[in-house]
Amino acid sequence: MESWLEIRTVHYVSGMSRREAEGTAWRRIVRERMGDDITVSYNENGAPVLDRGGYIGVSHTRGWVAVVWSTEPCAVDIELKTRKISPETAARMGIAPYIAAWCAWEAAYKYKSVTGRDADPSRLSFPEHPELTVAVIL
Repeated sequence: MESWLEIRTVHYVSGMSRREAEGTAWRRIVRERMGDDITVSYNENGAPVLDRGGYIGVSHTRGWVAVVWSTEPCAVDIELKTRKISPETAARMGIAPYIAAWCAWEAAYKYKSVTGRDADPSRLSFPEHPELTVAVIL
């Protein structure tokens, strides 16, 4: 199976929290791509793990979810393009105060929590999206 990235809007259901709706949305993507009988568990760092092997990365933000899957370690982060990173937060994290820098940092953090090692910067990309900044390590 080839690596894939899917980004979707979240459909909220009355009585469901935003977090529950986002969790339901990304799990729906996984079931549609990999079959209804797939099992998702979590590693000691809280990262999702599939019972069929491969690697999965998940990100969600207000109204959106993203899922990346690969036979190699991978990660994804998404944020609304309108989000602002304060200079203080950026300085504390050691990044530039831009949303792309934030997403890259988050994707690298997720990658390291799964693999225990730093991501190769040449594997980082920023797929175009009209409303989101997307950082993917594949």
